[in-house]
Amino acid sequence: MVSNHHSAHKDAVDPKRTEARNLFLIIIMAVLGLLTIFVETMLVPALPGIAQDLSAQSSDLAWVLTAYTLAGAVAIPIAGKMGEMYGRKRVLLAIMIAYMVGLTGAALSWDLLSLIVFRTVQGIGMGAITLLMGMAKDILPLRMVPVGIGLISAMIGVGAALGLVMGGLLISFLGWKDTFWVVLPVVALVVAVVHRSVPDVQIKRPTKMDVAGSVLLGLGILSLLLPLSQGDVWGWGSALTLGLFACAIIFFAGFVFREKRFDDPILRLELLRNRNISVAYITMFFIGVVMFMLFQTLPFFLGIPADSGGFGITSQVIIGLFMLPNAIAQLISSPLGGKWGLKVGHGEILILGMAITMAGLVSLSLFRTSQIGVLITLAMFGFGIGLAQVGNTNLVSVACTKENFGSTTAVNSMILTIGMSAGPVLASLIVAGSVDPSAGYAYCWVIAAALALVAAVFVLLNRSSLVSDSVGHRSHDERSPGGE
Repeated sequence: MVSNHHSAHKDAVDPKRTEARNLFLIIIMAVLGLLTIFVETMLVPALPGIAQDLSAQSSDLAWVLTAYTLAGAVAIPIAGKMGEMYGRKRVLLAIMIAYMVGLTGAALSWDLLSLIVFRTVQGIGMGAITLLMGMAKDILPLRMVPVGIGLISAMIGVGAALGLVMGGLLISFLGWKDTFWVVLPVVALVVAVVHRSVPDVQIKRPTKMDVAGSVLLGLGILSLLLPLSQGDVWGWGSALTLGLFACAIIFFAGFVFREKRFDDPILRLELLRNRNISVAYITMFFIGVVMFMLFQTLPFFLGIPADSGGFGITSQVIIGLFMLPNAIAQLISSPLGGKWGLKVGHGEILILGMAITMAGLVSLSLFRTSQIGVLITLAMFGFGIGLAQVGNTNLVSVACTKENFGSTTAVNSMILTIGMSAGPVLASLIVAGSVDPSAGYAYCWVIAAALALVAAVFVLLNRSSLVSDSVGHRSHDERSPGGE
């Protein structure tokens, strides 16, 4: 106890030491967030091998990826609320234990069904991102919060990109099952560091969990994402697809009805009157759609034969390497966006990010015949989408207190997941409607650029109503409904 007190005292009198420690905590939390998203896309290069090893039909393989996303989308808002009630650090550690059980089970899976079940358990780990952002707001000084949140939120795009790169490398050398054994000790180590090093300073709010609201929200998310992910297989006009969409509307309506009448709901609907939050929610959907319209289409475009306008690249490792400029650019732009947002406003960073994203997508459609051109434009896209994500998340951050930040950000992350599910569907429909494959992908990227422009214009129109200073720095009279 004496040594801990002495260390804390040294931190208090040595600003450089304190800042170095805060930076260390941000990096560790960001790495943990990256690992949970990394595993989401890690298996993409392994799908043909999984089909052979487990004697699975190609039409069933999509569930290996879909199960992870569905479980994550349901887990994110529930984890955010539980973090407010029982403590974000405690809930994070519980989630990561479940995540490691899922990793172990997947490494030992004996058939496709067992792999899908354990991938579903892994998907619970997606709730870690919103918990980590909340922990960053709890422990960091105010000026470092946007940078910390920016770096953690960037892990969604960075982890997805690196999963394709490193997943391909690991699978090519070790096989898909052994990749889980490689990731498992790394996750365990980072979780142990978080447990030991990240202080638990959060003020808990011991309240009653809205079980009925959680069930309605979970069923609504499943009813929406299932047909989005399986519509190509079931048929977009099939009774099952349309029926699930109708069920989604009913469940979400029931959720809204329930939340209006519950004393401590999962989502306080009055928060939506806060312009920062409502603008962030709408633009986060566009960010998810645009990001995964590119992620979905790029591997297929690179594999098109050269005489048809592509590059004829069949190696999943090389295809993954094309995503590296995007990941590196996001790692650079996200903390910068948090820092710049303190000076010029987080709404301005969001607008700038969507504008650069749009420019990157248009440039990609124009310079798609050059490998160097593709790499440069992907870096431009990554830089823009990184800025957009951090600007978006920090819009929510400055509008919330520490107490309601977790559940509010969790909904933002859930909306991102819905956008990530809708993006590939829209991209597939656009490409399928084109006779020329290369032109079809270019058209898809132009449509994505148009969506990025719509998001930028939407934020621009609402810019005068946005605030960039923390709710903690405003007087009670100035606070929006999200403030308390």
